[in-house]
Amino acid sequence: MHDGSLATLEEVVDHYDRGGLGHFSTDPQIDELGLSPDEKADLVAFLRSLTDPAFLDDPRYRP
Repeated sequence: MHDGSLATLEEVVDHYDRGGLGHFSTDPQIDELGLSPDEKADLVAFLRSLTDPAFLDDPRYRP
């Protein structure tokens, strides 16, 4: 997660599926998603498909 509190993409999906942390600044319209295990797996697979290994391995884009 952006703040390092969650180590894996699966943990992030679970976090948002539960509606987040309920922080005081969280919009009250945000609620649990109620995803099934299959839906969570599909979401994780989709998000992973967005990674471009050719870009990540290209030395032109390394710091």
